[in-house]
Amino acid sequence: MSKPTFLLLQFLLALTFNIHAQNPVTYHQDIAPILQLKCVPCHQNQNIGAMPLTHYKEVAAYGKMIAHVTKIGLMPPFLADEPTDTHTFKNDKRLSQQEIQLIQSWMQQGFLEGEATNKTKKNPHSSTSMTNPDAVLSMSQAFEQYGVYYDQYRVFVLPTNFGEDKWVSGIEFVAGNKQIVRHATISIDTSNQVKALDDWDPQYGYFSFGALGFVPSESLWHSWNPTQTYSQFPTSKAKFLPKNATLLLHIHYGPTGVPQKDSSVIRLKFAPKPTPQTIQTAPLIHSFNMTNDTFIIAANEKTRYHAKFAVPFDIELFGFYPQAHYLGRKWEIFTVEPDSREAEVLLKIKDWDFHWKQFFEYQTPKILKKGTVIHALAEYDNTLENLGNPNEPPRNMEWGKRMYEELFLVYFSFNPHINPTMNTSNFRLSPTATNIIHSNFEVEIEAGKNIKTLTFEIRNFEGNTVLQLFEKKSFKKGKHKLQIDLKELKYGNYYFHLQNEKGEENRIFAYFPKGFFE
Repeated sequence: MSKPTFLLLQFLLALTFNIHAQNPVTYHQDIAPILQLKCVPCHQNQNIGAMPLTHYKEVAAYGKMIAHVTKIGLMPPFLADEPTDTHTFKNDKRLSQQEIQLIQSWMQQGFLEGEATNKTKKNPHSSTSMTNPDAVLSMSQAFEQYGVYYDQYRVFVLPTNFGEDKWVSGIEFVAGNKQIVRHATISIDTSNQVKALDDWDPQYGYFSFGALGFVPSESLWHSWNPTQTYSQFPTSKAKFLPKNATLLLHIHYGPTGVPQKDSSVIRLKFAPKPTPQTIQTAPLIHSFNMTNDTFIIAANEKTRYHAKFAVPFDIELFGFYPQAHYLGRKWEIFTVEPDSREAEVLLKIKDWDFHWKQFFEYQTPKILKKGTVIHALAEYDNTLENLGNPNEPPRNMEWGKRMYEELFLVYFSFNPHINPTMNTSNFRLSPTATNIIHSNFEVEIEAGKNIKTLTFEIRNFEGNTVLQLFEKKSFKKGKHKLQIDLKELKYGNYYFHLQNEKGEENRIFAYFPKGFFE
């Protein structure tokens, strides 16, 4: 921040303080509108917030504590520092400096109630929810959270039984018991590998801390935390749901004083035909594109890791999901455009907290040009100064998704950005999965009547062709399923590239997990 900007901010804050010193700050006029928007979604009866803050008596009773936790930025919880001016995040509950100062002034003036307005007389918080969903998928039975004094992590298997592929334009997770459901993710699988894990655990669902126990068709297809409503994707864009897929609902349950039950629900809206552009979620920052030699966090050490990759084509970025466990302390994700030395910060977290992890979704998707380099930096603290360290004394921690391991991973939600001057509607390349876990992989090509020839190849993120499938091949109008042998590929990030005789292109991303085809 420049010095003139800083001085101007200081002046405005001082002016705001003087105005509030002269004019009474009251609950109904000034404080309730802030709390209803930023705090009450969690702090209301039967929700995860520790105490309800729905009316004056409740709020005034905790007035000094509210003033303290908002002043130091502990509440409302949102891990990110200030985003860029042009790209703000959805569900950002942080208070502005003016709002924080209002609460401070309210405390200093003695927590005045004031006159109730029509707005504050009404229901203090009404959540937005999906209307008329096309499908509702529920847990088949209630799960009892028996971890009275500790957190629980549980995966529930929800078959869809859809007889055809679906493109989903809206997703809503509805927590059955908001007092204990702290976080949830939904992944997609078509392999039935989950059956062995589900059968192994005698309770409903199966235990899993940081991962599902195997690599599904698409990880983190959707994620939720208590500040979210439902996700509605832009027109002509949707997420792919294969026919007969299984939803893997991974829920983090917080501790509770007495055993409680939960039965949560997933609600879906389907996109109208024709098939829209497909939004994929994939781990573009991973252990394989680190610039460090290895990932190991030595006992009693503080360490920083860095990874980067160049965007192989223009993409439309919807958001990202950084992943670290208890040793993680800081994150920074930034981009550097081609032929530029200036970095744009996408996300900065100065105080990482595993329990408040979330998907950071843009209000408006961001376009990243081909060649833009995405960097990720993460800092870890494996000393006893880190109060979250699960080991005492500390021990060496390697990369992995289980509780006794540590993560350096960022999932990105994106789709290829199509140049509006190009007409690619006459041919289409559809994914059957994002994570490629079998060497025999299937893709679907749909050709229109005016298509003469198509060229199909697999490229790496350097833009090099690693597998030529066919060149200038003729196709009849309609859908064509192709089986591809991928056992020669090494793990990492790739994309399928389909091009017609005019040079117009369609692309889909593919992630090959380490350990497969080797």
